[in-house]
Amino acid sequence: MKNLSKLLFLNFLFWVLLLVFSGCKNDRPLKYEDFDGDDFVQAPAVVTKITRTPIVGNKSQVRWDKYNVYYAYNLESDSILVGMEMDVELALSEGDGFYVLVHKKDQNISFIAGHRLLPRDKKILDDYLTKSKESGVKYFGVKKQ
Repeated sequence: MKNLSKLLFLNFLFWVLLLVFSGCKNDRPLKYEDFDGDDFVQAPAVVTKITRTPIVGNKSQVRWDKYNVYYAYNLESDSILVGMEMDVELALSEGDGFYVLVHKKDQNISFIAGHRLLPRDKKILDDYLTKSKESGVKYFGVKKQ
């Protein structure tokens, strides 16, 4: 009887520890849905780099790519911020302008919101690209990636 109690206790302890440690750490990157949408403002951004990660299906002839987009935003400032988003499904090219959602309290948190800038924001992008050209760099404030 004593061995059965000990076995039940160890079994209980195992499950408690498993639950505690499985819920302790979450390494997945945060998604827009993890935040309150009202905590963001829309801002213009520019694509600075696009990479492709090939993904191969079950058959050797089935192949597609996962597109990763690197971008710069806060374009009207001298302190340019950079971001990246993995597995993007927008048709973007390097140098294209688009919109990101930037967190109001932490500007380092941003998410791609959509493409095709409005005329007023297109001017911000054009001014930024002109400033980059005058500074002799491809993208002002962005280190080589």
